[in-house]
Amino acid sequence: MHSRGAVQAPITLTIDGSDVRSGYRVLAGILRMGQAAVDAMEGQSVALGRLRGTGPGVSCKALADELETALPRTLEFPFEGSARVGGAVWSGELLRPPLPQSLAKLRWEPGANDLPMHTHESSDRCIIVLEGRGFFHISDEAGSAFTGERVQTIAARERDVFVFRRGVVHTFSTTAWGMTLLSCQLPFVPFDDPGQYTLPRVRWIARDRMAQSASAIVLDVSSGAVLGSRTPRIE
Repeated sequence: MHSRGAVQAPITLTIDGSDVRSGYRVLAGILRMGQAAVDAMEGQSVALGRLRGTGPGVSCKALADELETALPRTLEFPFEGSARVGGAVWSGELLRPPLPQSLAKLRWEPGANDLPMHTHESSDRCIIVLEGRGFFHISDEAGSAFTGERVQTIAARERDVFVFRRGVVHTFSTTAWGMTLLSCQLPFVPFDDPGQYTLPRVRWIARDRMAQSASAIVLDVSSGAVLGSRTPRIE
């Protein structure tokens, strides 16, 4: 499958306190963090991570609420052809100076399992699971050669982060629970642009394929952040 794992150095969400326009500073901070995560991948096509606070009173959900309160958005259904998936966008053009990136809010309702595997050929992604749970599906096959035979399914939970380069074949799905994502689109391609996403010739949707997937619980410490560089001496 893809070379994947955590990027080598932690990426910090920096919120500019000098910008008194509540919500705009959150938008700028998330977009900067998303671009930094993509820039730090060092040849990887997909990286998996997790948001962690570094002190008391830190809450990604509270920052998202600040953005939503200042700049409310109404989700539009269907999204990319799925009636159970909705989307809305905060354009980086709102910022001063404007940014070419944008942030999408995406909602997967429970049972949203029909969004086909697809690619974004013109932009990278840094996706944060804001709330809920579901699944992230990826393949290491190119979109032009996608067969549907090499798809990896990874559980997606609140505060998980998925960073991937343009051209990666992927989708998300949900079962009994809903899931809300914040998707940094780097750069932004309008939802109604024909080049926003591309479907491979082979159609793969989770509703038809998930029953064929093997399930397991895996302890993966190889991709975690290094908190210490040497073994402490025990006297």
